[in-house]
Amino acid sequence: MKIRIMIPFVLCIVMTIGSAGAVWGNTIFGPSGNSLIAGSEANMLASLDEAAASLYEAAYTNNRQAAFLKLQRFNQLTKQASVSGSGSQAGWEAINEAVAQIEQALVRGEPGSGWLMAATRIKLSTDALVRPEHALWLQYESILLHDWTRVQQSWKRSTDDGALAASAAMDSLNEHLNRIELAASIQFGDTAIDEALVRAHYTNLLLDGIIDGGSNGERVNKSLDALRDKLVQLFDEGRETAVLPVVAPAASTNPISWALFLGTIICAVLTYSSWRKYQRSPYGIKPLK
Repeated sequence: MKIRIMIPFVLCIVMTIGSAGAVWGNTIFGPSGNSLIAGSEANMLASLDEAAASLYEAAYTNNRQAAFLKLQRFNQLTKQASVSGSGSQAGWEAINEAVAQIEQALVRGEPGSGWLMAATRIKLSTDALVRPEHALWLQYESILLHDWTRVQQSWKRSTDDGALAASAAMDSLNEHLNRIELAASIQFGDTAIDEALVRAHYTNLLLDGIIDGGSNGERVNKSLDALRDKLVQLFDEGRETAVLPVVAPAASTNPISWALFLGTIICAVLTYSSWRKYQRSPYGIKPLK
């Protein structure tokens, strides 16, 4: 009778161990074998994003002492392989240039307003690494298209100062485009953002030429249309080629772990049932009727 208890009891223990091993094995290695590594990357990038946010706050509040500390922390994190391996190489080169600009500004004793733009560009770029599908820079699409509409309306005005007004409106578009340059570059490369920047620069040159007495009206119209196309393409490409999230997705259901789990429950029930029978009849002797 004891054997009938021990067999399901031993099987229950074995299946319990196997079930736990399957669960922990999936957690550690997962489908791609790097869930723990991805978790480490996520933590490092989250720390990088936090340092960038603190650097931006220091610039906004003109806190140079805090900026020195946060910039040092930011540089330490960017040297980690798990951090620098995320995003595009062109984006990291642009981030390093922005960091160097802030360092030089701090050494020169410039106020926070002098390096606020660089801090903003860095913050948007780290946000794009941590939250690629919902990056803040993607929200600039409506802002830039609104800027473009203002430029076109200024250019189309019936007065003689259309080129001058359009050039002034282009200042806002250029500022917003430069603000998201690092984020777009770090997320999916510098091709699309460079094309938009080049087209904006060319439009500025055409407007400046008209202001100086030139006659490139038709070329300005074509350049403005091309500029809008590049802006739309920039954000479309940003959504289509967004980098994969740094946090690995949950492992898919493992049928082996489910089988072991159900087997554990069945063996536990059989063990309990056999034990109850043994308690009622220890020696298997049935009472005479």
